[in-house]
Amino acid sequence: MSSALIERLSLLVERHLDRRGFLSSSAVAASAVVAAPRRFLLEPNSAYAAICGCRGDCPCGSACCDGYTEFCCAMFGPNECPPNTLVAGWWKADGSGFCDHGGDARPRYYMDCNADCNGCGCGSSGVCALSCVDCGCGCAKGNCANRAACCTRFRYGQCSQNVKCVGAIVCRVVTCTPPWLFDPSCTRTVATDNVTRTHNRGCLTGTKRSLLARKRPGSNQWTLLDALSGTGARFSIGFGTPDDMPVMGDWNGDGQKTPGIVRDGRFWFLRSSMTSGPADIVFQYGKPGDTPVVGDWNGDGFDGPGVVRGNTWHLKNRVGPGPADVSFGYGRQGDSPIVGDWNGDGRTSVGVYRGDRFMLRNSNTSGPAQLDFAYGDPDDVPVVGDWSGRGVDGIGVVRGSQWLLRFRASGGPAQLSVDFGPADEIPVVWGRS
Repeated sequence: MSSALIERLSLLVERHLDRRGFLSSSAVAASAVVAAPRRFLLEPNSAYAAICGCRGDCPCGSACCDGYTEFCCAMFGPNECPPNTLVAGWWKADGSGFCDHGGDARPRYYMDCNADCNGCGCGSSGVCALSCVDCGCGCAKGNCANRAACCTRFRYGQCSQNVKCVGAIVCRVVTCTPPWLFDPSCTRTVATDNVTRTHNRGCLTGTKRSLLARKRPGSNQWTLLDALSGTGARFSIGFGTPDDMPVMGDWNGDGQKTPGIVRDGRFWFLRSSMTSGPADIVFQYGKPGDTPVVGDWNGDGFDGPGVVRGNTWHLKNRVGPGPADVSFGYGRQGDSPIVGDWNGDGRTSVGVYRGDRFMLRNSNTSGPAQLDFAYGDPDDVPVVGDWSGRGVDGIGVVRGSQWLLRFRASGGPAQLSVDFGPADEIPVVWGRS
């Protein structure tokens, strides 16, 4: 058969595998059309066999040759699309067990981060040539034990449909959060590839997702929501006394944020489980009138206490009495202190909410705000959390019973709105792995 006919056959199949067709049974089949069209179309072998062996010296059976792309968190750290890429499509895998909760089986979602085409055009497939993108096709980090990066030219196409042309898939993001909540450009059109349900990396299973809670004023009752939805299951615990200030933190490094209360700005009472009962840890830190804050200031996996006194922050890396590990000035009197991991480096850093502005720093030091943007109204209560499980904190405000959330620390419209009240309760953010 002539090369011209093979090319015509390849283009014909590619048109039927475009971003609106969804005719492929898996991403591997689509990869084969682009990476090895002659073998895929003309020889009686599988899509896997068509691709296997295409990564230089890597042997068949190595991860680099299985047709799938490496996870973003394994390549870059955060479980999110890196710069100069966008979410171009998604699929789900059932039966993985990773996202099951409360005895209910739930799917796991995989999102492709496709490269920017840098102005190149593309055919009907919506995917531009490898020569148009700024990354080279090969095993991630040059290791055959890693899946490929920037090799698979394919687009499921339920996301970023306003972008006509995208490049090869640089890496994959995986969450238990539906893609249309992770990235509002994604539609709910479903593609399924259960072969990927066993694909995993340690950087995925350790990801923490933030959830919503409230403490009732004049009471020791806390109400917690187990999903980012107003219809999620609710449960209650009793902890502390009516006038205590609620906090949440991972006090023992187990990946779970559990409740604490601060009394009179200085007496800390912490529990190590999300249950009612007496405090497991008690210590004194701070002075009357201090505002308590909690975070993993040094990235060791343990949350420590902190207090803000005027505009001076005093932070400790572990729970317990003693002097601050770091003290510095940031903000001004009257600001609302907030903390979060704004850049995905695994460390909690400081910020303030002033009027309707978030003013944030990526380090626990004095200096000007590195992120400064408007969001919310002056009477809103600011909240911070990793709403999508990508390893980076987003921001939000609570207005009455409405939680108006954004997945990144940036201005713009709310990406998720959750009705969880009543309005007079104190909002708190908790989380689980």
